[in-house]
Amino acid sequence: MKKYIGTLVAGMTLMAGLPLVGQAADKTTEAQVKLEQDENNKDITLDEAPALDMGTVTIDNTTQTKTADAVTGSVKVTNPGNTDGWSVQVAGSKFLNGSQELRGAALTFKNASVTADDEANASKNPTAPDVTVNESNQMILGAVANEGIGKFTSAYAKTDVSLLVPAGNSAGTYTSTPTWTLGNAPS
Repeated sequence: MKKYIGTLVAGMTLMAGLPLVGQAADKTTEAQVKLEQDENNKDITLDEAPALDMGTVTIDNTTQTKTADAVTGSVKVTNPGNTDGWSVQVAGSKFLNGSQELRGAALTFKNASVTADDEANASKNPTAPDVTVNESNQMILGAVANEGIGKFTSAYAKTDVSLLVPAGNSAGTYTSTPTWTLGNAPS
């Protein structure tokens, strides 16, 4: 019984030394950060565009579609924080062997894999529609306003770049020169 009373007295003494706590009121505070544009690094840039090796097609009087033997590089864009949106357009010259044209040829890009170079990027990825290149500019990669901020890569597998070679063309080495143009707004 003495042990019980001793424990009871010790417990009450301990409780008497503790202050009474009323219900705590909630507090709301503010956290703030200011992001500033680096004046020396404020322009959107087209950092890379792919080079293509379409290989060799053995002509046999039938229309053929040839996938690329090699796609070297990707479409790479850096946007350090501009919010207006942007686009990369591509236009291609005719496939020529001297003055002889590869008639009816169609160079196509499809199924681009678009990724942010930084996996934690909170901006929405740009879009990359399928494109059949001709002599007019066509959007191959673009971001709407307030998106596409950061570094992005649009990559094509060899099977996603193809050249339609119609029957009725003669043998020779034909070359086209795609031109890649960065614009400040999506088209």
